[in-house]
Amino acid sequence: MTAVAKTAQLRQIHSEPATISSIQTDISNMQIKGTQFDLPNVINGSMTTKNVYNPPLREQLLREKLANAKSAKMDSIDETSSVVRTNSAQSLPVTSSEGVAAMTPYQRTLYLLANDAAFQKEVALGKRIGFYRLGKELGAGNFSKVKLGVHVLTKEKVAVKIMEKTKMDQKAQRLLTREIKSMEDLHHPNIIRLFECVETISRTFLVMEYAGGGELYAFVQERGKLTEDDAKPLYAQIVAAVVHMHSKDIVHRDIKAENVIFSHPGWVKLADFGFSCQVENGANLSTFCGSPPYAAPELFQDKDYSGAMVDIWAMGVLLYFMLVGVTPFRGETLNDLTQNILKGIYNMPDYLSTFAQHLISRMLEMDPNRRLTILDVKKAYWLRESKFPRSYVQCSTVPNEEELETSSVARNVWHTLREYGIDEEMMKEAAPKGARNAIIGTYRIVLYQSQVKDDDKERNKVKDHQLLQEASKNQRTQMVLNKRSKTCTLF
Repeated sequence: MTAVAKTAQLRQIHSEPATISSIQTDISNMQIKGTQFDLPNVINGSMTTKNVYNPPLREQLLREKLANAKSAKMDSIDETSSVVRTNSAQSLPVTSSEGVAAMTPYQRTLYLLANDAAFQKEVALGKRIGFYRLGKELGAGNFSKVKLGVHVLTKEKVAVKIMEKTKMDQKAQRLLTREIKSMEDLHHPNIIRLFECVETISRTFLVMEYAGGGELYAFVQERGKLTEDDAKPLYAQIVAAVVHMHSKDIVHRDIKAENVIFSHPGWVKLADFGFSCQVENGANLSTFCGSPPYAAPELFQDKDYSGAMVDIWAMGVLLYFMLVGVTPFRGETLNDLTQNILKGIYNMPDYLSTFAQHLISRMLEMDPNRRLTILDVKKAYWLRESKFPRSYVQCSTVPNEEELETSSVARNVWHTLREYGIDEEMMKEAAPKGARNAIIGTYRIVLYQSQVKDDDKERNKVKDHQLLQEASKNQRTQMVLNKRSKTCTLF
């Protein structure tokens, strides 16, 4: 067996890009006894060994490995030396261009992250994290910012929320944990998807679906209030998202126009689950969350509240905003706003239809026990002819024959993963880590890309439904006009 082949046999590769902690683990597990590296050859990109033990030089080399975050390139190695890593994939020989070219796309990406100077420069400059190349900034908050990114394997555009750990207290860390947990459990075409969570020593990166159409808030501010016919399909999509959310006992607690994002014209998604949480057996909550103009009166009364009913109140404020152009409760100061909410004082415009007024008033019911549930909202007469997008059918992380036979999405997902070089064993190993794993991140993006095709069909159904509604309405209007015309002729 050649030295290169022996190297390939001994060397194993990470299931995700190397981090400082993984490199430290490698160093602690390395057993380099009776071996001295030839320093000039190290600098030239290769290593040779001599049977001389030189501890200072060994420590110097290991320090260089930790500082540069890269694996040592070896043309030969003692069989007593080993690097202990996970068994998700065996590497090919990395000392030749032919070896790199023969790798799977997944292996090649890992190799470049560990060895390519250009990749590592981008990491150092904050232009790359894990499998994602980062671009322009999309927005910023108190302790976070959002950048546009691209997944290097799938070429999918993503939104990367970057949070500085030093600026996050225990409460913020707890909210982040809840946000990740909530988003992992939600699978709906009108809810922003979470793909992956990447952590470094100083930062946490949440990689999410990118919806680049702007906020519903900005849309209404720029164009003015929506007609009821224009608002219905958008509002039905938000209702469908909340139905899915509440069916899983998850409450959002920050529903507002700023958190409803357009991904395509006429297609919106609910975003920002930073205040979300899972409630078991209808348990009440006690923490004030959300934006004051959308806050339910019970939030200001310093007592426990139902998270689901707080969401319903916010849905009432949201519908009012869409149809009127402003929120129902306003005030010169926060205290004035609070008092108006506690008194339930707001004006209902006469130009709104009776059914729209009724739905809004039932959601803005002061007594949370008398408010509509989200299923009641879905059944409201105002939405009687609306289409509600369905939840996604899930695809398991381990393929099974029945699923592959019945689901075209599952077949497409596994075909694509295998093309990237990700197999069943790698998925089994990665699955327990959830979002904090590059393989699961890739799987979720591939799944999303497969499901988006169904989204296109669903969007077309919504558009076709709207066109039929408009045609039917125009036909009824024309019939009325014709009838009036005949009446005038008789007179």
